[in-house]
Amino acid sequence: MATEEILNALANAVVEGDDDLAEEFAQKALDEGVDAYEAIVDGLAKGMNIVSDQYEKGEAFVPSLLLAADAMYAGMEILTPYMKVDASGGPQNVIIGTVEGDVHDIGKNLVKTMITAAGYNAIDLGVDVPLGKFIEAAKENKAAAISMSTLMTTTMGGMEKVVEQLQEEGIRDSLVVMVGGAPISREFAESIGADGTARDASGAVETLSSLISSLPADAWNDSAVVASKMKYKEILAKKDTKEEIDIGLITAEKILAEYDSVVPKFNETMTKKERFVAAFQDKKVDRLPVAPLICGLSRKFVPCTYADYSTKAEKYAASVVAGTKYFNIDNFVGLTDLCVVASDFGTTIRIPEEDTPAATGHLEDYEAMEVPEIKEGTRAYNLIQGNKLATEKSKEIDAPVTALFEGPMVALTQIMGATRVLSDLKTNPEVVLKGLEKTTEYCKEMAKMMFEEAQPDNLCLVTLWTNNVILSADEYMKTEGKAMQNIFAPLYKEYNKPMVIHSCADAPHWDLIKKWDTKYYSYTFYPEQVNKGSKDHRYLIENYGKDVMFGGEVSPVTFMDNSPENIEKIRNDTIALQESVLNTLKENGMQSKYVISTGCEVPPRGPCDTVATQTYTVAQKGPELFKKIIG
Repeated sequence: MATEEILNALANAVVEGDDDLAEEFAQKALDEGVDAYEAIVDGLAKGMNIVSDQYEKGEAFVPSLLLAADAMYAGMEILTPYMKVDASGGPQNVIIGTVEGDVHDIGKNLVKTMITAAGYNAIDLGVDVPLGKFIEAAKENKAAAISMSTLMTTTMGGMEKVVEQLQEEGIRDSLVVMVGGAPISREFAESIGADGTARDASGAVETLSSLISSLPADAWNDSAVVASKMKYKEILAKKDTKEEIDIGLITAEKILAEYDSVVPKFNETMTKKERFVAAFQDKKVDRLPVAPLICGLSRKFVPCTYADYSTKAEKYAASVVAGTKYFNIDNFVGLTDLCVVASDFGTTIRIPEEDTPAATGHLEDYEAMEVPEIKEGTRAYNLIQGNKLATEKSKEIDAPVTALFEGPMVALTQIMGATRVLSDLKTNPEVVLKGLEKTTEYCKEMAKMMFEEAQPDNLCLVTLWTNNVILSADEYMKTEGKAMQNIFAPLYKEYNKPMVIHSCADAPHWDLIKKWDTKYYSYTFYPEQVNKGSKDHRYLIENYGKDVMFGGEVSPVTFMDNSPENIEKIRNDTIALQESVLNTLKENGMQSKYVISTGCEVPPRGPCDTVATQTYTVAQKGPELFKKIIG
């Protein structure tokens, strides 16, 4: 068999996601005397690049990428031991992992695959990686780069801590630091001292290669390490002093102390519930409603730990009421974490004192999934009781509560692992659908108990996988979409409740929201992902605003910096957003059907005064802007 035929066969095996073929032709390459490195680069990696290009063009989706990656690694396992590499020319090591507190691995795995295809040696630490492990691995392997990912705003702070630990060890300048994930922006990367970020796996490879090429040849020698330690010593000393302060608690106490002298001066003419309900119906209001997803940050007004907020009904309820009152928001969305259902199904959950709970171990077999009963002692029961208490107490301040629970696909990926579920959708869809039936049954019962016992004003269902860069619309409709249309939409109608959806996906299947008569959609806007399908308020109002109320747009990362300069920026940006929304509403024959909000949860370890700046600015300037633009 000619060399070219073998290389093409290897590439095709990867494109088809066929592990067996990849292994067969990898062995064939060795038997026929094809250079192992050539077989990897011009065969396996070539196939991976073809699938990546298809993905970039929207012709392939994540499940195909994952299967292609498996095939590439299957072939590499056979070929790599036979690569001829001299002592100085080995592949450069890149440490990669998802930061502590986050178990999402799809983006991380895609980046790992692409950098491997580009010739780097990717050392994968996995998910929920203790921060110190990045440093240990970098030192042990004299890495050229560290690549950290997260999908959760609540764990972004860990990335900065890794950078600081690298500085302490004197190896920060010995390697490149890249950060990535949906909530990560270039501004955030720069603010924590990282070298770069990218919006997708292909861009990550290009950025990484460019940054690594500028590293000095002697980056890891002793003198370079000593010089680096001295360089960062003063910077770290200042940071250490600052980090002794609980910025969330201190700023919460300041807001509490000033509340009675500040908020009454806004002279609000509508209650929170009146305003939210009127805006929902596109009726005249005094101002636009404002409701950033402050969730766990609200615990600072109680105060209590995040562990108590997420596991104790009374602490959750106290946080809801306090956050609504002191942040002066018009609707509280009750997100604690997205592994409530997974916990009840028996998945191992880590519940830290001051961070979001995360699934740290998955079930081994779909057949092992047994639908539990929702009863006292389960996390679902606790969340239902927490929302019952919160709804009752919020009546005292005439404020609406929107309870939140994870949809069946989110639950399944937490139970079994997202990468596994998406791969199995291609290779063994029957087992995935059976697992989905079980999570759907549990989520349906949870929703019914929310409606009947907790009786919140609204109930929000999280649908992260309605994402056009993960699954096609057709693929989604065969999975969770089918449950949405046939089970949850009718259930909401049965209880005479509006369908409320939250998705922080970068490219949701917008047209699908009509299929289940969505009335409120909490979304996230990623400016750098517009070409992939991320949409702003102008597009959403113009195309769907008559039927759906939207809330989102604001990046939660904005609220992490409470410097005077950023406080002023938040104030100006909030005014500008209100003006733009009101003008867009007016241009489309509407007046109030929009909520000033964040698309993801505000990090629970951040300051409170930045959030209050936004909400108080809306209360202070909103009436004037509404009257000026709407009349």
